[in-house]
Amino acid sequence: MAVPAGSRWWIATLVIVGVLLAISALALDRPNVVWHAHSPQCPSCRTGVEWYSSRCATCSAEFDWIVSGDEQSPLSNASLSVLETEWLRKRVAELGVENAAERVAEKTGLSREAALEYLTVGHGNCGWCGGTRKDLASPDLNEPESCPMCLGTGRSIACGGDRRVTLGNWAAERALTDYKAEMRQLTTANLEPDVVQDEARRLAEGFLRRFAGTQQVESIYFWPLVAPRTQPSDETRAVRVGRRRLDNVLVSLRPAE
Repeated sequence: MAVPAGSRWWIATLVIVGVLLAISALALDRPNVVWHAHSPQCPSCRTGVEWYSSRCATCSAEFDWIVSGDEQSPLSNASLSVLETEWLRKRVAELGVENAAERVAEKTGLSREAALEYLTVGHGNCGWCGGTRKDLASPDLNEPESCPMCLGTGRSIACGGDRRVTLGNWAAERALTDYKAEMRQLTTANLEPDVVQDEARRLAEGFLRRFAGTQQVESIYFWPLVAPRTQPSDETRAVRVGRRRLDNVLVSLRPAE
């Protein structure tokens, strides 16, 4: 059937608009930044680019920023490795679980009951609670509070449980900037210790519930160690505190030299 003469102009206009929209869509479909050796690179010239950028300073190519995938994300050392987990299991079997728990309790200050539960720790687990999800300082471990580090997930906050640390999360970077600013204000204010710890807890938990497993977690402090009018030290960062407990457990199980 013939197209009416009056409609041809509209059809031609629609075709032209459709072509222009297709070209625009192709132009907006930019390549993603490339991750190599845990660093971002330009997808065109493969030179290093600024973190969270969208244009290469070397070749001026534009690209979309994305977080690192599993294969490009570094392994975390905040939790036990597979080999460390295997060694721990072997030593507990050699010593006997009761003897192993006594050693752990003496080294870490945990109760014997808590040490028994902690010995189930494995790779990817929280270093503070050993993957039990419990606050092991609770008076009754049958009705405990949640672990103050992993918030009851049982997973390492550094990797989210898969032992991989996600790089390049821009939202996490912005949230970390806010966290640091609020912590500076909190630890310099003339406030009571319980007020400071409650606020430090709120800030840490708010960040970890959104961004566990990102590289920014390394900068979050373990809130029970935050004190008023005192700048927290690097040794009070939650990831380091959890790893320190893990190391103490491993040391306690070593054969006598």
